[in-house]
Amino acid sequence: MIGIFTILSLSLLPAAPGADDGHAAAQVGAVEPTDASGARGILKRLADLSEARQREGPEISWSRVEGVIEDLVRWVGASQEAEWPEAVEVAQRFTDLAIGATPGQRLALVHGCEQLLASGWTASDRGCLQGAQILILEALIAGGRLVGAASEPSRRAARLYEDLAESVTDPSSGAAPLYLRRSRLRLDRLRLGAPMPRFVANGTVGNELRSAQLEGEVLLIRFWDVSSPASLVAHREDARCVREFWDSPFSLIGVTKSEDREGYLRQVDAARFGGVQLFDGPISSALAAALEKQEGENVGDPGAFTGQGSSRSLCNRWGSPPPGSLFIVDARGCIRGRDLGHAATRLLVKELVAEEQARRREQILAGARSR
Repeated sequence: MIGIFTILSLSLLPAAPGADDGHAAAQVGAVEPTDASGARGILKRLADLSEARQREGPEISWSRVEGVIEDLVRWVGASQEAEWPEAVEVAQRFTDLAIGATPGQRLALVHGCEQLLASGWTASDRGCLQGAQILILEALIAGGRLVGAASEPSRRAARLYEDLAESVTDPSSGAAPLYLRRSRLRLDRLRLGAPMPRFVANGTVGNELRSAQLEGEVLLIRFWDVSSPASLVAHREDARCVREFWDSPFSLIGVTKSEDREGYLRQVDAARFGGVQLFDGPISSALAAALEKQEGENVGDPGAFTGQGSSRSLCNRWGSPPPGSLFIVDARGCIRGRDLGHAATRLLVKELVAEEQARRREQILAGARSR
């Protein structure tokens, strides 16, 4: 068993081009703004709830989350523009709340973003909130593609996604923001049932790990970033699977990316994830050439690395999933689960581990019968 691997990443919520920057005053409910700390307090409550939802223990009622979102919508609707919170922080809080969320909860978060957008924001601020909506919907769409007929929430998410995609794409040039291009890449490459993209990464002492070395193991791959505290909590909770399946064909992989190796090492030390750590940064030309010889394809732009061999970095090849994203890969290297809650994740891992153990037993019996 490889153990726990942890690597470093970038968060993505850039602005959308061509969005309307008009400011229509939308009054949502009645709330008397007092000062900017009101918005700060609401965002702090959302952050606390997003982290609490990732911890093992009594389930946090979703009605509590909805209540705080309603407070935020009322605050924005009744406050002066100068008192509004930073859109990038609002977007991060909503995507944090989406980690491990159910389909209904994801749709509720998208609706909350829509209510905020109705208050009027600058073009760049609208891009942040629309980017959050795209990310929240993406996992719901991907989760409905394993079987032939998608679920109703998945179909609804697909319609909302395409409406959003049309609204943020320049109608004359067809240019789309980077977050949408990355999302479409992930929907194509990381769909359920697809083989996971190959990659090469280096350990903290420079040891190389290739995805081929993980064949025959069930993988739980969590993308995390320090800008998303909920993703850190989620990844620490993932370690329960390591304890449960310590003697099974299973490995936990933590992923984030950085071009600053020293900064990465400091972050890993502070996070105290334990186990084997991997550094995901621009790889050498030699490693890039080896991968290109294997597959003959270039991902390039999605990961936005600029160094040597950047198109071959793990995050580039996975389309830079946002912090908190979760992928469960079976022992044959196929993606079997995406963005599930902790309980559902453990159940799927248990099923896939049992599947691989049965396959290995059959191989042993077949070998014995052939002798």
